[in-house]
Amino acid sequence: MSQLLYKYFLKKTQLDHIATAGPEDDPYFETIPDNELHFYQRKGAKRRRKLPDFIPENDLRVLESVKKQAYRLDLQLSLCGYRLGWSGIIGIFPWVGDVITLFLALNILDTARAIEGGLPPLLESRMYFNIALDFGIGLIPFVGDVVNILYKCNSRNFVLLEQHLVKKYGHAAAAVPATTGTTEVKHSATSASLTSPAAAHTAHATHAAEEGYPNEKVHTNEKVPPVHPVPPVTASVDKT
Repeated sequence: MSQLLYKYFLKKTQLDHIATAGPEDDPYFETIPDNELHFYQRKGAKRRRKLPDFIPENDLRVLESVKKQAYRLDLQLSLCGYRLGWSGIIGIFPWVGDVITLFLALNILDTARAIEGGLPPLLESRMYFNIALDFGIGLIPFVGDVVNILYKCNSRNFVLLEQHLVKKYGHAAAAVPATTGTTEVKHSATSASLTSPAAAHTAHATHAAEEGYPNEKVHTNEKVPPVHPVPPVTASVDKT
């Protein structure tokens, strides 16, 4: 409901072509699947959304810090069903409030720079643009304060940072299970070669086929000749 009212306000003030009402999807909470609901939870209940676990520890810690700061400034408070953060309260005070919210937004950007390798120039410029637009509109009395609450520049920057890290580390995380499976197959073939001659022959043939040796013939049905026991040799003594 609040999102609909925000969009109606932006349309009436003719600012809908400049700013939209925050991120389309909730970056902080997610709907709990029906099979994971507890008996006291209703369908459609929400929980805190977990960050991707394949992101390295340092970058994950930076992303978590940016998430907490952005949530406090944009959505931590609720007023008559409307979600707003501390930046919306501080921004009510003319000029001084705008400068303080600008400082807090820049502090979040400075935190985001601590990821491995730093922020790419294009990503950093987009985050600066969100902060500058939020500050510029906030200088307009009353209307600017309302638009700041709707725009949520800090949440937008958090979403941009998360998307960058998912794109950066997502491909590497997807390739790990395939490599592990191949290693396990080769290890099992090597172990089998230590048990019996037949298993050794089969493992060797399978490995040759996997490696793509053109001259290697695979005889999976070749019979291994049995090993006959050698009779004991007894020494005869001449008693003449």
